[in-house]
Amino acid sequence: MLAALGLVLAAATALFLGRDDEAPPPPSGPTPHAAHAVPYDPQYAFKRPIPADPELEPRSDAIAARLAENRSRGAVTLASRSDVPPVYVVGTGDPFYSVTVGGESRRFRVPEGARPGDGADHPLVLLDPRHPDYGRATELRLFRAEVNEGARRLAGDGAGLFHYNNDGAAVNPDGSRSEAQPFAGIGTGSGLSILAGLIRPDEVRAGEIRHALRFAYSAPDFSDRFRAPAISTDQPKDTETRDPSSAMDMGMRLQLDPAVDCDARTVPGRSSGSRETRFLRMICRALQDYGMIAVDGTGENGLVLMMEHTETAAWPRIVGDERFDSYSWLVRDDGVPRDGTSRDPSSGIPWDRCRVLKLSVPRSIPARTTSSGASGDR
Repeated sequence: MLAALGLVLAAATALFLGRDDEAPPPPSGPTPHAAHAVPYDPQYAFKRPIPADPELEPRSDAIAARLAENRSRGAVTLASRSDVPPVYVVGTGDPFYSVTVGGESRRFRVPEGARPGDGADHPLVLLDPRHPDYGRATELRLFRAEVNEGARRLAGDGAGLFHYNNDGAAVNPDGSRSEAQPFAGIGTGSGLSILAGLIRPDEVRAGEIRHALRFAYSAPDFSDRFRAPAISTDQPKDTETRDPSSAMDMGMRLQLDPAVDCDARTVPGRSSGSRETRFLRMICRALQDYGMIAVDGTGENGLVLMMEHTETAAWPRIVGDERFDSYSWLVRDDGVPRDGTSRDPSSGIPWDRCRVLKLSVPRSIPARTTSSGASGDR
């Protein structure tokens, strides 16, 4: 669900276009191109841990109760396919494709064999460590992407360009730091990149997720408001808010109760030392230390955590086998509807023990917003 953004004047972005010999030199400093690098500014809200004893949203109990009720009626999903993006890091030898972003024809390298994700959204993310027009650490995100290899053309219903550097440098054309907001084109329903909060393979290999997780939530249980780090909203999508007192705002940050013993959480049929259990406990700690931030809408009663698409992440080699094309079975607790798996009180994530923080962005971080109107692309 994408929102149109007016962050950069066409005249400013034009300075970053043209042939290689016309492009400004890339900013100096290290190039964070490795797939495991957690993107965006070190002070970005997704990367800031939750302080001890945070102030809670006044409606926290009502929102948390609605979430718990939804999980007992609908499906909690940990998606590794269907509407989550494959993420490709391009090389300097990869060919340029033309793509329209922000109403202008631009170019972006595409590796051989790159293809969009599946589901209704067909998302695609390309990361260029050194783009000749836009400098280092440039990200292209496409919604409902199409890759035409013969014509070397990318197409989609929505596209955005971002900088994904994570060293604190202000590399955006307007002199701002990278905070998952596009410097050209548009982002998802929250206005942000789909890469923000995405669970990536190398961080799981390393054993720790050091950022808030992105999640999509039941559309009827969204308000039409948003808060930082979101810069827009497209919710409630094609429906109406069910109950304003328990409705979530786009950009809200939820935290799993820190009193939950993550080391005691289990995966049905798996040992304490299994890859699956290790992954579950990683997610549990991330939900306590960083929380999860609402960035998109989904079907009624739904709650979806998002992983990089297995096409580029090769998840079975890292966390074991999917079931029904997802890892949902790992995070579901004994309060979810029956899905053929037997669970007990220690299974998965105890979703009835979440709380909503009053501030999604720590007070030490000034919130950035967009001055443009909001309109989503999904």
